[in-house]
Amino acid sequence: MDRKILMHVGPTMIDIDVLLAGVRNNTGFASPEFVTSMGNALNGLKYVMNAPDYQPFILPGSGTMAMESVTSLLKKGDNVLIVSSGVFGDRWVNIFKKYPLNIKHLRSEPGHIIPQEEVSRELENGKYKMVTITQVETSTGVLYPVESLVKKIRDKVDIIVVDAVASAGAEKLNVQDWGIDVCLTASQKAMAAPPGAALMVLSQNAVNHLSENSISGFYTDLNQWIKVMNSFQNGKSGYYTTLPVHIVFSLEKAFDLIREETLENRIKRHEIVSGAIRAGLNGMDMPVMAEKGFESHTVTGMMLDGISMNDFLSECLNNGIEMATGIVPEYAGKYVRIGHMGWINQNDAISTVAVIERVLRDMGRKIPANSGVSAAQEYLSSNIKD
Repeated sequence: MDRKILMHVGPTMIDIDVLLAGVRNNTGFASPEFVTSMGNALNGLKYVMNAPDYQPFILPGSGTMAMESVTSLLKKGDNVLIVSSGVFGDRWVNIFKKYPLNIKHLRSEPGHIIPQEEVSRELENGKYKMVTITQVETSTGVLYPVESLVKKIRDKVDIIVVDAVASAGAEKLNVQDWGIDVCLTASQKAMAAPPGAALMVLSQNAVNHLSENSISGFYTDLNQWIKVMNSFQNGKSGYYTTLPVHIVFSLEKAFDLIREETLENRIKRHEIVSGAIRAGLNGMDMPVMAEKGFESHTVTGMMLDGISMNDFLSECLNNGIEMATGIVPEYAGKYVRIGHMGWINQNDAISTVAVIERVLRDMGRKIPANSGVSAAQEYLSSNIKD
C-alpha cells in the first residue's frame, strides 16, 4: 500500500478540494474567472494575516521570493538588523549581502531565541531602517514571541518585517494590531495549498517606503507589483510577469476553508496536534530541539540521540509517515523535523507517534511498548473538549 501521511515542514498535506480547485483548463491571467479568484484570494490573505487595511500581494515564487522583495523598501546604505533563530533566519543574511546594505546579524544558538532585550538594545544603539524577525524557525521548531518584541521596538525602527512562512494560518498572528509593517508567507506551509506562490501584506507605512530608487531587482520590485495587485482588487486584470494562475484558484479555496473553520479554531487545532506529538515524544524520552516555552505549533525538531537520521527517516517512510531531515549545520544528522501544519488532525498525531515509537524500538532504542502512544492519547483526552 502506498498511502502515507505527509508530516513534512512543507509542502504539507493538501485538502483534495483545494487541490482540485486548481484543475482548470483554458484559463489565463486575464480570464474573468481568474480575476474574480485573485481578488478573493487577496482578501483571504488579509483575513489570515488579520490585516484588513493592509496591502496584500500574491506573487509567483516561494517564501524566499517574498523575503527578497522587501529590498523594494530599502535604498543603498540602509542599515538592517537580522534577528535569527536558525537556518531560515540566516537566509536574510544571504539575501541582503547581495545588495549595498549595512547588515547586523544577531543569531541564537539552535533551539533558542535572541533575548528581546538584546534586540531592543541593539536598535537603540544604531539607526536601523529595518529589522527582520522569524516567527517560527522552520529549521528548529522555535517560536519567537513576536507580539511582545514588536511592542518593545515599534518606536525604535522604521520597518518591522516578520517572516511567517511556517506560522501564518496556524499560530497567533495579528499583523495590524501588533504593528508589523511587512508579514510574509508561502502557499505550501500552513495555508496547505500547492507550492508556487509568495504571499505578503504591507502596512501603509511600508507602502510609503516603496520607491523607484530602491535597490530591488526587476522581478522582486513591489513598486511595480502593487499596481497589479490593486488592479485585481478593483476587479480588473493586471500584468507584470505571469501570475501562478492555478495556484491562486487553490489558494482561494484554501482561504474559504480557513474562514469556514475560523482562525481561532484552526489555531487551537494546531495547538492540540502539536501538544499531542510532543507529549508522545516526552513519553518516549525523546528530547525536542526547541527551548521549553518557545516550541512552535507547526514544527518540532526531535533529537535522535545516536540513532541514524537517514535510517530512521527511511524506516518511518516505509511505515507510512514522511518527515523532514534536520538541516541546522551544528546538528547535522542528529535530529529530524516533524511538520504538523495545515490540514492535520489528532489522528495524524497518533499515527505519527505510533510510527516513531515502533521504528525506534525496531532500531534498538529501549522504549516501553505504547509509552509514546499512551502519552499522546492521554494528552488528547485531557485537552479535547466536546
